This record gives sequence, C-alpha cells and structure tokens, in this order.
Amino acid sequence: MKTLSVICVFVFSLTAFGQTDRGTITGTVSDATGAVIPGAAIEAKNVATGAVYQAGSSETGNYTLAQLPAGTYEVSVNLPGFRKFVRAGIVVEVARILRIDATLQVGTATEAVTVEAESPLLKTESGEISQNIATDQLNNLPVVTLPGLGGLGNIRNPLQAVTLLPGASFYNDNTLRINGMPSSSQAIRVEGQDATNGMWRQQNQVTQAGIDAIQEVAVQTSNYAAEYGQAGGGYFNYTMKSGTNQFHGSAYDYLVNEFLNAGIPFTDRATITNDPAKAGQHIRNTQRKNDYGFSIGGPIWLGKLYNGHGKSFFFFNFEQYRETQFVNTGIATVPTLAYRRGDFSQALLPQLIMNGQPAVDPLGRPVIGNTIYDPRTTRLAPDGSRIRDPFANNTIPPELMDPVALKIQSMIPLPTNNNVVNNYVIPGYTNFRHTTIPSFKIDHNFNDKNHLSWYFHQTHTVSPNANGFTQPFTEAISQDEVNYTTRVNYDRTISPTTVLHVGLGYFQYNWPQVLQDFDQSKLGWAKNYYVNMFPNIPSTGGAVGAGIFNAGRGGFSPNMGFNLLDKYLKDIKPTANTNLTLVKGNHSYKMGGELIIEGFPTVSYSRATGVYNFSAQQSGLPWEDGQPLNGTTGFGYASFLLGYPNTINAALVSNVRLGNHSLAGYIQDSWKVTRKLTLEYGLRYDFVTLLKEQYGRMQSADFKKPNPLVNNLPGSVIYEATCNCSFNRNYHYAFGPRFALAYQIGSDAKTVLRLGSGVIYGTAPNLGNLTRSVADFYTLGVPGYALTKYALSDGNPFADGNRFGNPSIFFPDFSQKYPYEIAPGLRPPQSPFISIDRNAGRPPRQIHWSIGLQREVMPNLMVEAAYVGNRGVWWTAPLLAKENYNSLTPESLKATWGLDITNAADRALLTLPIRSPQVIARFPNLANSNSVYPGFPSDQSLIQALRPHPQWIGIPPFLGPELGDTWYDSLQAKATQRFSRGLTGQVAFTWQKELVLGTGTDTSYQVPGNVIINDIFDYKQ
Repeated sequence: MKTLSVICVFVFSLTAFGQTDRGTITGTVSDATGAVIPGAAIEAKNVATGAVYQAGSSETGNYTLAQLPAGTYEVSVNLPGFRKFVRAGIVVEVARILRIDATLQVGTATEAVTVEAESPLLKTESGEISQNIATDQLNNLPVVTLPGLGGLGNIRNPLQAVTLLPGASFYNDNTLRINGMPSSSQAIRVEGQDATNGMWRQQNQVTQAGIDAIQEVAVQTSNYAAEYGQAGGGYFNYTMKSGTNQFHGSAYDYLVNEFLNAGIPFTDRATITNDPAKAGQHIRNTQRKNDYGFSIGGPIWLGKLYNGHGKSFFFFNFEQYRETQFVNTGIATVPTLAYRRGDFSQALLPQLIMNGQPAVDPLGRPVIGNTIYDPRTTRLAPDGSRIRDPFANNTIPPELMDPVALKIQSMIPLPTNNNVVNNYVIPGYTNFRHTTIPSFKIDHNFNDKNHLSWYFHQTHTVSPNANGFTQPFTEAISQDEVNYTTRVNYDRTISPTTVLHVGLGYFQYNWPQVLQDFDQSKLGWAKNYYVNMFPNIPSTGGAVGAGIFNAGRGGFSPNMGFNLLDKYLKDIKPTANTNLTLVKGNHSYKMGGELIIEGFPTVSYSRATGVYNFSAQQSGLPWEDGQPLNGTTGFGYASFLLGYPNTINAALVSNVRLGNHSLAGYIQDSWKVTRKLTLEYGLRYDFVTLLKEQYGRMQSADFKKPNPLVNNLPGSVIYEATCNCSFNRNYHYAFGPRFALAYQIGSDAKTVLRLGSGVIYGTAPNLGNLTRSVADFYTLGVPGYALTKYALSDGNPFADGNRFGNPSIFFPDFSQKYPYEIAPGLRPPQSPFISIDRNAGRPPRQIHWSIGLQREVMPNLMVEAAYVGNRGVWWTAPLLAKENYNSLTPESLKATWGLDITNAADRALLTLPIRSPQVIARFPNLANSNSVYPGFPSDQSLIQALRPHPQWIGIPPFLGPELGDTWYDSLQAKATQRFSRGLTGQVAFTWQKELVLGTGTDTSYQVPGNVIINDIFDYKQ
C-alpha cells in the first residue's frame, strides 16, 4: 500500500507548566577561548514554580540536568572568577534533550551575562523520531467530532494529536496507526507510568485524562531510547499540568448543535410534521454536544496556616461532555399481523432452481422458497433422503405455536405500515452520553533536592445506549464505565551529577455489561436460567437462514437480549518504575526498571440468561441439504413460533480472573564524543507474561492428546488445573539494543545528521475482556434440519430437577466435553471455544531505523527530511488462526484422499454431505457415518470428515497466533516556522509504502478491519 499525506498546521503555542516523566537539558561549559571548565555550578529554575534543579560540570566540562519536569526554565552557570551566565526562556519538553552550551566570561560573580533566546528547534542530542504537542495545539483540533457507539460522539480525545504526526493516521480509537504498525498497538503513559487500557486497547476514551489537564503529549514513533518499550505503534507520554506561583484559571465550552448541521439526505420534514410548508426541508436530528469545563491552579495557600508559594502547588481541572440526541428516523422490521397468526404466505418466493431446472423434491412436489414445512412429518423418501410435508397455505396452526414464543411475540410492537420489511417506525427517543473527568494534581518541593508530586483523575461515562425499544427484550446495554488513575512521583538530586526518580501508580477500570432486570418466570418457564434478565435470541446468524430475521421477507430484526454480560469486568493495574541518572565526564548514564501487574477480575453473566438460536432449517425441507439450490425453504421466525431452536447455550455465573505482568530493565548512555557528535546507545530487557487464569480454569486445545469421546482421535480439551502443564509459553529473550547518533555538520552548526536503529518489543496478546469467556458454556442442539427435544417452552434444560434428567451444570468442570452430545448418539463437530496458540507468549518484535537531516534555514525556520523504516514480526494475526490447525491443504487432499481441488467435480464433492450417493461412491466407508467417529452426523460435509480433527471445526483465535508480519518504508519531511507572539506553523509530508501479512490490529480474538492475507495457504508452521 502506498499513501501520500500532507499535514498543515498553524497553531498558537503558549507555554504551559507541569510535571510528568521528564525532559533533559545538557551542554558544555567553556571559557572564551573554547577551553572546557569543570566544577561549574549549574541551576535550572522553573519560571512558574520557582523550583530549582542543580547540577555541576564534569571534568570534561559537560553537564546534564536530568529529570526536569516539563515547563519553562532559566538556566544559570556560576564559577568564581567568571561572570554569571544566564539563559532564559528554555522550554523543556517530555522525553526531549535540549542542548544549551554556556560560554563564561572572565569577571566577578556579581556580573551577569544574560542570553535571551528561544529553545532551539534543532535536535542535536538524539536520533529518535518524536514530536511534542502542547495542550493549545490539541484545543485547536476538531476534537469533538470523533464518532462513538450508538451514533453518539465522544469527549475530546488527546490521541487526536496523532493527526499532527508524519506517518500516522487516526480516525477513532479503533484505527490508530503509526509508521505502518498494527492499529491499537500503542503504549500510553500518564505521568510516566502505564495507562494503556489492557481490557481493550481500542477503547482509550473511557480511561483518558481531560485535555485541559494535559500540558503536552510527547509521541515517540521510532528509535526511542532504551528506557521506553513495550510499545508498537507509538509511545504516548502525557504530561499533566501543575500549579504555579500565581493563581490561574480557565473556562471553556465546545458546542455542537443541529442548527449548524446539514440535513439528512433524501428526507423530508413534511413527512413527520404533516406540515406542507416544510416540504423539501431535510430532517435534522436533534444533536446537542457540549464539552465544557474549567481549571484552576496555583500555590497551596491556607491563609496564616500555610503559605505554599515556591513550595506547594495544586492544579484542578473539571471537564464534562454532554450529548443529547433525539432520534426520530429509526426503522426496524417487526412481524406482520399475518406472521403473528402463523400465516407466512407473504414470505413465499418463486420455485427454487436446481441445475438450471425448477426444483422438485423426491416426491415430485415443487420446492418453493421459504415454504414452511411441518417438522412432525419428517420421514424418509424412497431414495433415502429426508422429506417433510408443507403446512397448508404456508400457515402454522395456532395449536402448534409455542406458548413462550407467543408471550415474547406479544411484547413486540405492531407494524406501522403494511410492508414486510422496514415496517416499523421506531418512536422518537432520546439518547445521551455523559463523560465526566475531574483531575487533581499536587506538587511539593521539600527543598532544592527533593520533589514530590501526586496526580489523580476519574473518567466516568454513562449512556443508556438507547435503541428505541424499551421492552424487556431490548438488547440495549446501558453504559456505566469508570476509570481511576493515580500517580506518585518522587525525585531526589543526590549530587550535582546524580538524580534518582521513583514512581508508583494505580489504574482501575470497570466495565459492567448488564441488561434491565426481567423475571424469566413471566415467560411461563418451569425452570429459569441463572440470571434474571431476558434470554438472548439473535436476529441473524452466520449461516444462511440463521436467526429470526430474513432480510428479504422480514421477521424481527432487533436482537433480543445479549449473550456477553458481566456484573463487573475490571482492569486493575498497579505499576512502579525507577531510574538513576549519573553524569560522568562526557557520559550521561541512565539505568532503571519498570513493573506492571495487571489483573482482570470478572463476575460473568455471559450466556447465563440462556441463548436460543433459531434457524430456517427446523421449518424447512431436509432434502435440500447439500443440493445446488438457489435458495432455501423454511423461515427463521416460523421456527421461533414453533418453538424449535437450532441450538441452546447456557452457562453458570462465574467469578474468574485473568492476569499477567511485565518486568523491564534498561541501561543507556548519552556520550558527547565531541561538541558536535553525540552517540546514544543502550540495552533494554522486557519480560511479559501471557494472560493466565488464576486457578487454571481456562481451557485450551491439545492437538495430540487422544479424545475418548471420538474413538481416541487426536484432539482434546485440557485445563491448566489438571493437565500438569502450563499454557504460558513466555518469551525470555526479549533483549532490545538501541543506537542513535546526532552530528552537527559544518562550522555554523545549523545542519544536524540524525540516525538510529533499535530492536523494540511490544506486549504479548492482551485482551482482558476475554475473562468473560473463561467459563465453559454448554450447548444443546441438533445438526442440520433435525429437531431438538428441548423446546423454547421448556426453559432451562440444565436446571436442577429438569424433566429431561440432564445433570446440573457446574463450574469449574474439567471433564472432557468437546464435542458435546447434543442428542443421544449425536456429537456434531464443535470447536473448543478457547485455543491458546503455541507461540502466543512471544511479544512482537520490531526493528526500527531512520536517517535524516535537519537544517535551520534561517532563525526560527527549520526543515527536516528522514527515511524512516521498520520491520515487524510475531504480530498477532487472528485470521490466520481459525482454520490453520484444522485445515486441509491442496497437497494433503491429493496425497491422502486423492482429491484435486483444481477439478470442479472434486471441489463440489467436498461440499456434499457424507450420506450423499456421490460421496459414498468415492468413499464407501462413509456409508456408516460412525466410521469417522461415533456420533458423527451423516449430514456433515465431506470436507469436515476429512479434516485432521473431524470432531472440531475451525480453532478460534483466543490468544494468538503470532504470525503477522509488517514492512514499512517512508520518506517523512517537515518544516517548522516560529513566528512572533507564539504563532507556530508546521507542514509535514509523508510518502510511505507498507506491507502487511495477516495482521491489522494487535488485539487477538477481535477481527481486524483491514487484515491482509497474501495467500490462503501461506502461513507459517
């Protein structure tokens, strides 16, 4: 893929003050002759707070002021016998190294030489690719326009800073890509510690900080130093604002109103107002968005009790997003009055076609599309196929309708027009989203050597996620998500050349998923399920004819209930980091480490309300299975009225916990070889563990273990608690060397050559919301067109004392179950729900490199161009997992079974059921379906019978596989112009080529939106 992007930004850059993970000032102290001066005392004074940070020049004249909170500084250099050197207006940014050289003039200490100049644009001390974006730049972006769930918007998102970066793209949280790496593989740090949403990396706005509480966002995209890691597509470092010696405040409001919007195309207000005068006017749905708030900061002053000027500061920000949307254009499909009576004559289609001729069944009767067949009449035709008789007039007699189905149907609103589909105008309804983010920060300077800060924010989002249906069956899940993020950072200047930093953090996010309460006994069930909420009845499914909605002939289009529910689902993450900076001679050494412990405790209701999947097959003609017809018989909504589900899923309420942790250590050095040449090199080690259930109750697939349920064919479900094994295949060799160079070319020192390369590791597959899927769920159903003995009216077939004699389900249940016996003697293929890939514990590895030039064309005008590239391996590639472990290749089909997929007849044979005469003629042993394994249904296709593990279908990608590769090469150019009074202009240009194999997101299990697979059989072993 080749893309070309140009970004033009003109922003007002206003100085902001704060503390976070730090920036650095470095340089050389010399006299007028150029000789270096050791032992000089260097001080950096924060202009806003008065805090002073000290250092000293080494024996080679070099100094480094490390761990400086972002802000504006005045640097002074003192040495007896020389005039005092003062450089004002130095803006320190997060993760950036500024070079400020000091030339001392002979004189007395009472004399001073003051230099007034802005911070240099040239990056002379580092080869990394990064950009710092201040709050005012974020405020100038259209950040209230990002889409959210349910057609609603979202609070201002600081990640939209990505739109200012070369080589980056951002539409919303789901599509954030930097330098060709997979979406949502970024790392987010708040005040220097991890704040990435481990539950779901695509959902960042529910845990974000308020934009006006952020001083700046430092985004590192390539070649960053060894202290930064466990990131893929970008390392985002948020600096939070601090108070100053002066009281300051602000107030703001960002407004969206439908009055300012264009109308909805192809609509007419006269149709809803019955006012002819409004004919031709487009409908504008009510849309009210307000993102407002205020901030205040200053010294902590308690009158005579305490005066914190110069020592203690606070900053408070409150931001709230409120959107209200009135929707009056909703359309849905509900059963017609005739359908409600069982009359499906309107659903009929023309006679189906088979092999170019009108289709007839084995008795010579025409096969009409959507004909409703009486399942009670199932029998064998003379040719051995199964047939049924259609209902007269395509109408189900009232006495055959399931009483529970009728009670549910009585809750469904009546149609508002005579159409078969889109026949219900949803009454106008109001939807809203409110997000509130209060944040608070306190800084305290004990003295010039000891500094402490504390930060806290809460992000709380509520929304009914209304869809216009208020009935108990609605699938609308109200949103009530809350996040707490807090940080403590301590900095100590041990000596003028040694600085210690220690940070502690805590992150918690709760995402409950519940429906409105509903007493299931109101449905008339003798045995309810395990949670009193409405059961889940999907409107559609993956197979043709699945669900109770037919896109051409109606039924009921909304889903009823929901299957993935949780009382709570939390991400709890304590973090800690520390580092020590030591300046010695021409070297600035830094060493440190980071610890992240993450857990996902969950009380899951998933499938505990009961899940009923209906299909057209239960009211269709079984003979059609495998026939080359241009349509189907039966009707999903008719099967629902008959009360014959295709499958039933159930699970107990479960209390489980997935968790993982990561540990990192690094050492790095910035070596000033000469005044013009700086080398940076370092080594980082990352150890990240794979998600693991705390008591080993999560299952996985063992492809070699004999399965006693299927005549000891290889392929069994195992549990860590009982298998005497470990699912975790953690990678112990994630060593990442880093190297960068910055060299000032020419005598004017206005051109800088910057290059670097490094090995960077991301995190192992991590998706905390999979905790809801740890507990096993149970399935009852029938293969194909057969009928289950469990009707909708029977309620929970697993409940204690159920009339079927089924044993009660329990959790954990470590017995072998896959495939389930869904009916006596029938075990259709069914995959274990969880399969942990053999390489899933291996973090993705990227090799970054860049080489470029920066040139100060004239004062305050800098241009730069760089070749930026990377190669990535071991990315999560969920679409490469589903069939790989149970797939048939062309080679194996030909060598083992004598089938050639280039032959049309062989391809057609693979799709036929094994009971078909054509299959039996080629494979006589399949006349007995139990020859595959006991309980293998005869209506399964030949391709399924020939799989390596015929008892399983595709193996779902729970964690892994780590088979994705990325290639990226680009030219990234940028020009930056500082004007007067804080106005800055920037233009960026990117030409890039990227190649992707099997990956588009780093999150396994979630299907990425732009996965590219070069060849269906091209995967690694």
